[in-house]
Amino acid sequence: MESSLNAGSTVESFLSANPLFYSLSESVLSSIAEKVQLVEFEPGQNIVIEGEIGDSFYLIKEGRVRVLKRTDEDSSELVLSELGQAEGFGEMSLIIDQPRSATVRSIGRVTALKLTKDDFQGLMRTLPSLATKMHMLAGERVSLLESLDADAEAIHKFRADRPFSLEYADLALIMDLNVAAGGTEQMEHCYEVGQLAREMSRILCPMLSEEILFAGYLHEIGKVALPRELIVRERQGGELSEEERDKFDKIFQHAVEILEPNRDLHQALYFIGSMGRDNYKDMPLEAQVLKVADDYLELSSFHCRRKTIEESLEKIKEGSGTLYNPRVVAALEKNVRMYRDVRVESQLNVMRMMVKALDIKDNYTYRHSMDVRDMSLRIVDRLGVDRAQREYMRISAELHDVGKIFIDEEILNAPRKLTDEEFSIMKTHAARSADLFRNVPGMDSLVAIVRAHHEKWNGQGYPDGLSGTDIPFLARVMTLADVWSALTTPRVYRLGEDGKARRFTPEKALSIMQEMADGHFDPDLFPIFESIVQEEFLEA
Repeated sequence: MESSLNAGSTVESFLSANPLFYSLSESVLSSIAEKVQLVEFEPGQNIVIEGEIGDSFYLIKEGRVRVLKRTDEDSSELVLSELGQAEGFGEMSLIIDQPRSATVRSIGRVTALKLTKDDFQGLMRTLPSLATKMHMLAGERVSLLESLDADAEAIHKFRADRPFSLEYADLALIMDLNVAAGGTEQMEHCYEVGQLAREMSRILCPMLSEEILFAGYLHEIGKVALPRELIVRERQGGELSEEERDKFDKIFQHAVEILEPNRDLHQALYFIGSMGRDNYKDMPLEAQVLKVADDYLELSSFHCRRKTIEESLEKIKEGSGTLYNPRVVAALEKNVRMYRDVRVESQLNVMRMMVKALDIKDNYTYRHSMDVRDMSLRIVDRLGVDRAQREYMRISAELHDVGKIFIDEEILNAPRKLTDEEFSIMKTHAARSADLFRNVPGMDSLVAIVRAHHEKWNGQGYPDGLSGTDIPFLARVMTLADVWSALTTPRVYRLGEDGKARRFTPEKALSIMQEMADGHFDPDLFPIFESIVQEEFLEA
């Protein structure tokens, strides 16, 4: 049964961080938060039922649901898509009176925000653009089932009772072939492809998501016969001769051949062999999804072409309708937007685990990270950045030092100046912090911020020696907050005459930073930081 919970301020903060509502003012968000109900559903509970007249829209706060449709032939259920955190359903019932077109069922325990039609119409009087947002949400429904017409074999892949029987133990062993074929870079790329393709398949064809995940992990094992130099050159977009290109055209067939001894994997992942075709209509559904994810990440990922997200998406969209299925391209766009907004539950859970581990490893570093977060947010709030940028600032500041998990405690908490060798080890934490999140799909922007928080305006920082505006903007903000926290909190290497860790006063800390300012900090940001310190620390 549906049960109501206390909505409270958490509802408004959740709405403000949701891409659907980013552009709304605080007063409008407050009005919406007052109208919505926070509701819970048990595992396996039907939230809406196909054929019934609907009167409510739901926005998922926690958990996942399946969207199901009954067939005309035998009334079996087909799974159109899966929805997760920050995704909504039932929007059309707010706009027109019509029966629900599908059943929505909770997979596990689900918490959602519910907005009734009556309350929606009341909000519409002051916010007519809300209807446009609901229409926009409806336009994102891109399940592949609706494009299959009478293809019985393909429709069977959407059945809710379709079994999955592949063994993850087999996958772990075969994944080592990626390292043999193209090194750790290939293994990381294939991991990213598998994760992104699975998320896309949850929108497009959920019952195929695990096979697509396996295929993403294994689709490049056919490169094992190619020279390593050639693999690296192709991955980074270098020119290939016609003979070399022919070799790459065969890698997907080679991957299928390698899988032949394992009958289950070979039968389930046969579609890998079609990924080299020039038209998506010649590929099974699974290959259509995997092809888009693979090509996008070859363009955008750190170990490949390193194009921007916008450039990579534009390149994929150029092939929509010929090389790529337009519905699959739409699913990619939706996923990229979700990941860029850092609202995907799995991402947030990974971050929470890292922060928890950091607290257990070294409570000082954890508290320092929270201090850096607070000062960073003061700066960006003064600058008036949008909600998405503010969220990136908050999360990257909380995570910027998690790489210190890898640093030995004797170095981390040394009550003295570090030796040159020890300091070199300590300096690896920025890159290690970034590397922890490099394999989480869509985290490239956050990774860049975390990696660069010890770069200096004059180019004399680490780990990459970036300078000026080549340093990500939010990393430049964090550099100010990081130094401020280091100076104003007690440090074990800065002992007083009583042998206790000491800190500098705000006045002294600001004076030190003013001396450092020329060359260390962004000259446009430092005056803003100074004014915050003057108003909130010195005058107080």
